[in-house]
Amino acid sequence: MRTSIKAGDNPNVVAAAIVKAATDPSPKARYAAGKMARKVSLLRRFVPAPAFDKSLRKLHGLPV
Repeated sequence: MRTSIKAGDNPNVVAAAIVKAATDPSPKARYAAGKMARKVSLLRRFVPAPAFDKSLRKLHGLPV
């Protein structure tokens, strides 16, 4: 997890997404903040939940 956090997006990217969500006249339920979040969001739509969860656990070195 520490490796993923260190390699994460710049906090300014997340802050910009928060401002966009807070000021959007027609807010969405979710806002992807950064490149990895957009990729994960896309994958989540097309990959079955058990396979998606397993891949995330494996990626972060958690028990599969």
